[in-house]
Amino acid sequence: METLSETPTQVVDHPREIADMLEGLTQPGDISLIFEDRASVPHSVLLVEYQEGEHLILDVTAVPEVASGLVAERPFRLSGQASGAMVSTHPMTASPMNVTPGRLRFWCPYPETLDVWHRRHAFRAELRSGMQVPVEITLDTGETTRTIRGELLNLSLGGCLLQLPLGAAVHLEQGQTLDQVVAIFPSGQRLEARGEVRHVTSDDRWQRALVGFAFDDTAPRFERLVWYLVKEIERESARDAVNGRNLAPSPLFQAPADKAASLAAQTATETRYATPMARRLAKVADLINAQVLELKQGQRVDSARLSKASDLLLSLLEQDREAVLFATGCLHREPVIVQHGITVAARLADLVASRQVPRELLKAVVATALVHDLGKALLPDALLAARQLDEAQYRQLTEHVETLRERLGECRWLAPDVIRSVVVEINERLDGSGYPRGLSGEALSTLGRAAAVVDVMDAMARRRPDRPARGIEAIYRHLLTHGEQFDSQWAQRYIRRFGLQPIGSLVAYTSGAVGWVHRLDEKGNPALVHVVRNRFTPDRRLDQWARGREIERLGRFEQLLDPEGEGLTPC
Repeated sequence: METLSETPTQVVDHPREIADMLEGLTQPGDISLIFEDRASVPHSVLLVEYQEGEHLILDVTAVPEVASGLVAERPFRLSGQASGAMVSTHPMTASPMNVTPGRLRFWCPYPETLDVWHRRHAFRAELRSGMQVPVEITLDTGETTRTIRGELLNLSLGGCLLQLPLGAAVHLEQGQTLDQVVAIFPSGQRLEARGEVRHVTSDDRWQRALVGFAFDDTAPRFERLVWYLVKEIERESARDAVNGRNLAPSPLFQAPADKAASLAAQTATETRYATPMARRLAKVADLINAQVLELKQGQRVDSARLSKASDLLLSLLEQDREAVLFATGCLHREPVIVQHGITVAARLADLVASRQVPRELLKAVVATALVHDLGKALLPDALLAARQLDEAQYRQLTEHVETLRERLGECRWLAPDVIRSVVVEINERLDGSGYPRGLSGEALSTLGRAAAVVDVMDAMARRRPDRPARGIEAIYRHLLTHGEQFDSQWAQRYIRRFGLQPIGSLVAYTSGAVGWVHRLDEKGNPALVHVVRNRFTPDRRLDQWARGREIERLGRFEQLLDPEGEGLTPC
């Protein structure tokens, strides 16, 4: 098989050709930086701008370890794939730029020539619209196995670009080894690979994650399979792109007549939520998931993105607060820290809004609540999964608060007092037993006291490694009997605002009916219940809506149920 070293090198010096090659290197994952002065692994960087004949601008925020070498003017080459060829610059050096806060960017001279190796099997085959190839990634976390589903966007001999839901991509990071990535073509042909994550970014609209994946299998058999797939993808792309030519379809994209619903269809279904409000709320989740990806790459909280997410959630609350409160329980496909942030933001804003506060303050409350826990995404997985923490581990856990507070530096529209109240004081307790500063009593603000109540309500309702989830009644009892830790006035306000049978809870009636509470009346009693089961006939699924007197016919309220124990989800 032809290798790179065996392929003749062409020196390109025509300005137009150089510009075309550089344009091809501007896509995420298409360009690597390799230092010249010692054996060095390629680092995936971004070519964010080029001015013909003048300069290139590189972004190395995702690989901050490269910055020190560039500052020290260590010579390096840029290499990548463009126009079906391997492209490399001659050695160059770079100078730092300080024009973009939170980004590591460097200036380097525009190359006068490029070395080019034309390798047919180095082509990056792009999948056009309609050429859907689902992908499954299996992650073994030690205790559990997680399956992530996405789509293949392009394929080359060295790797591929994947598109994943943002909520799933937060479990991946640069340099992570993936033991099982499987692409399944419509014909049933499978490509099974092992390799390394090269980069994880969000798309321009913050709706999907783009993951660069490099293969580590160099066996001839594997390379032949990949080359076959590359050729067939190109063949199908040409057939779709050319009008008036009778090109035979690639068998790779022809599904057998007797094949069941494709995995692609399953993937598309899984990305949707059942209620319209849950689907709108998922857009807020996408914005926060994109933020998690960037935090893990060393970046700060994006001010504009957080403002957009906050405005969207606040406007949804203003449109239909009860639908939002129910939909917060539907986001079970999102990471827990994102679910928690959205739930706390919605409930805290709703609770504070009942006190007639300005909208500007409400937006700041929503924003800080959305991100208050995101610092935990930067902590080791083993720490978060620990069933018991020693003193050193507990101190490490508490660092997530200050880490997040520092990353909010670019969000100048957030009042420092609100950041302090929601991001810092949300984990404090009246008796000083909280963290990170051990604040107590009068040192805690009114908003901070309210935030602590809302936060613990949702946190205790979620299962953790060290304890099971608790029911609503048990959580209410905990708040009311621990007045030394939680502000009893805010606890009572919370209970009055959200009721003893809150929106989103699963209730059982004496008739055997089991249903989800969607709306409450002015007295805090269920006004709309979606009946999904009868306990006397548990195998029969129901889909009935009860309102007003119809709820009375369900019998007396009997108890609140644990949805997980019942095997039910609200959406």
